[in-house]
Amino acid sequence: MTAILNGSPALGEFDGVSLDMLIRQGFRPVPVSGVEALTPEVLGIELTPAEATAGLVPGSHIEVAVPLPEGPAIRHYSLVAGPAETLRIAVLREDRGRGGSAWLHEHLASCTSLLIRGPRDTFGYRGVGPVFFVAGGIGITPVTAMIAAAASAGDDWHLLYIGRRQESMAFAEVLLAEHGPERVSVHITETAGRPDAAAAVREWAAGRGGETTVYVCGPVPLMRSLETGLADDPAIAVISEDFDDADTSANVRERTGRGTVASARATSAEAQGGDEAFVVELGDGSEVDVPAGCSIIEALGRAGVRTLSSCQKGTCGTCETVILDGQADHRDSVLSAEEHAAQETMMICVSRACGTRIALDL
Repeated sequence: MTAILNGSPALGEFDGVSLDMLIRQGFRPVPVSGVEALTPEVLGIELTPAEATAGLVPGSHIEVAVPLPEGPAIRHYSLVAGPAETLRIAVLREDRGRGGSAWLHEHLASCTSLLIRGPRDTFGYRGVGPVFFVAGGIGITPVTAMIAAAASAGDDWHLLYIGRRQESMAFAEVLLAEHGPERVSVHITETAGRPDAAAAVREWAAGRGGETTVYVCGPVPLMRSLETGLADDPAIAVISEDFDDADTSANVRERTGRGTVASARATSAEAQGGDEAFVVELGDGSEVDVPAGCSIIEALGRAGVRTLSSCQKGTCGTCETVILDGQADHRDSVLSAEEHAAQETMMICVSRACGTRIALDL
């Protein structure tokens, strides 16, 4: 069936069970107020929610529900700088991705609303001291909002924007026109080769007082080159947000000035305890056995219980589920240490039960 939301056809076809699950999990229909081809590969989408959007933390993202043949797919898109009354995202078409971005590029023109959840901040932009931004490809999207905040506050900042080709860099011309080449450096690898981003940061940070914070988003090799290349500099802190692939979610890492690398949002995604079998009690009183070596999401799927997930690695937050009774063995890198201790929710793609039983709001 085609779900009808707010009097308009929703994005594609969701069956009744899927739609009910999405609404119960906090997704809501938001009108699409504008669609623009920013480049041949990047689609700009403007949403106009009923609620106010002012005061969002720069670097926040939303989750978008996309109807794929195998069921609802949840994709995470960072918010681009824009008017306070709108939510703007930019979607790079990834033909080698998992289908979400391709679906949006092919079908959005006929849709008047998207099912979304959020916004949510996992990047943790602080806007303190000199700031050097590094963006690779579509990783520019959360950085645009951070730049707007830094410019508005009068902070000392610079951007290194890296892309393969000029025509694929959706925001290069706008950022250069607004801030000038003294603030914005555009590096095109097709003609100039790969840049030494760590060296660029060191050169810019030299002579500036206090600690320089580097915010970087883009391909994994770029993230890691900065983390390792600046690991021995106590005056530079690196915070990175990378994506498992272009259709999925963000994972935030922080390398502090002391040279350690850690999750910026949690204690550890590694197992905290043993991998034993346990039972999950659902909201209706039914039970699902979770064997050793099997995730809660996998066990629920085998039992015919639909759930939402995206990364399957405990890094995105899509599968966050309320704990009704019992305690979780938290293995995600989304919740903070305080949220782990509170035992109110858990990520059911990686976390397990402490003990033999846990009751969840499913």
